[in-house]
Amino acid sequence: MSLVLRNFALAALCFFAALALARLAEPPFRHAEGERPLAVFTPLRVERLTADNLADAMAAMPLRNRILRVGWDHAILTVDLAARPGSGQPAAVWEDVGTLARFSFAQVPNVKRLLVRVYGAGNRTDGALLIAADSRREDWTPQRLDELGSLRDLTDGDWRSQFRLLVTPAGRRWLDSVAE
Repeated sequence: MSLVLRNFALAALCFFAALALARLAEPPFRHAEGERPLAVFTPLRVERLTADNLADAMAAMPLRNRILRVGWDHAILTVDLAARPGSGQPAAVWEDVGTLARFSFAQVPNVKRLLVRVYGAGNRTDGALLIAADSRREDWTPQRLDELGSLRDLTDGDWRSQFRLLVTPAGRRWLDSVAE
C-alpha cells in the first residue's frame, strides 16, 4: 500500500508542478493601469527610403487622413490620401501634405519628387480627385521646410507655386463647403 500511496503522491506533485508552470507562462489578462500591450510590429527608423522600408516609413507617419495608396519608383514618392469627413478639414489635408514634404525632403535624402493626391471620402475609384500636389527637392530650402510646421493653408499663391498645387473643380466645391 505504501507503494501505491507514494506513486499517487508523486503523480499529484507532478500534476500541481505542471499546473504551476503553466500558470507562470500565461500572460496576464488585464494590463496594469497606464501600461499598454506591446505592438507586434514596431516601425523602423527610416534613414533612406527603399521599397523594403516604405511600409515602416508610412506607418510611423502621423497623418490625419487615411492613406489609400503609396508608391515608390525611381526616387519619386507617390501618396494618395482620402480626406476624412468632418471638422478640421482642410487644415488636416494641408498638415498632412506638409508632413509628407518634411519627411521627403528633410528626413530622407533620396526622395527627389513628391506627388500627393487627395481624394474625397471613400476610395480612389469612388471619391473624386480634390487636390494634387507635385513638389521637387530642388524647390526647398531648409528655412522653407521649417515653415511647413506652421502650415495652415496651401491655397495662397506662395505655397501654391511651391507645391505646384492643382485644385480640381470638385476640390474647389469641397473647399467651399468645408469653409462654411
